[in-house]
Amino acid sequence: MNIIALFKIVPDDTLIKISGNSLDLNVPNKISTYDKNAIEEAVRIKEKHGGKAYGITAGITDRKTIREALAMGLDEVISIDMKEMDVMTTAEAIAEEVNQIKPDIILAGESTTDSSGSVLPSYLAAMLNYPIVSYAKSISIEGDKVKIERNLTTLTEIVEAPMPAVISVVGEINTPRIPTVRQILESAKKPVRSLTFNKAPKVKIVSVSPYVIQRKKIIIEGKMEEAVDKLLSYLRGEGVL
Repeated sequence: MNIIALFKIVPDDTLIKISGNSLDLNVPNKISTYDKNAIEEAVRIKEKHGGKAYGITAGITDRKTIREALAMGLDEVISIDMKEMDVMTTAEAIAEEVNQIKPDIILAGESTTDSSGSVLPSYLAAMLNYPIVSYAKSISIEGDKVKIERNLTTLTEIVEAPMPAVISVVGEINTPRIPTVRQILESAKKPVRSLTFNKAPKVKIVSVSPYVIQRKKIIIEGKMEEAVDKLLSYLRGEGVL
């Protein structure tokens, strides 16, 4: 069985700072949070059913972060260097490699921590003509089908799909393992295939800026009843009430 885990290398969002009207993105990279769950699930399926677990990443090609994915248990990573990318071109680049591997299952996180678009798995499934199942919180293989328990917030849905299939997972599906020192050292021996995809994207990011709320900084003093009346009067004047 061949399993592919898609993962994206992104700036560590916990370290990004706001500087005036811009974002300081000069921070270390990391594997996008839910993509770690996809990697973990791919490795678990491989450990249970045998086969090979591949990783595919597109965009930032930071070798240290790729080694972390390999240390978690992936057998090989395909790294696609894309200087400019949008969802469509990213899906096209990944689809080319998927067609070479011919996997049984493609796993992805439900969203990435940089764009939170949550649409790449659907784009990819449409290009490959694979079924797509989202929000998976458990996955089991039954013959040539995959059985998936979906987390739909207010209810749980259980579905089946023929393989090959694309599945996006939620964070509760597993707890990503922390690689041991030995696994980290062994990851340096695992293959990383580096490619370049130069197709121009259809959508380009022109700028990135923080959403800043300017506070009124109005202090209302006085006794409680008087302060409440002043507050209500002010809110009416602002059109809030």
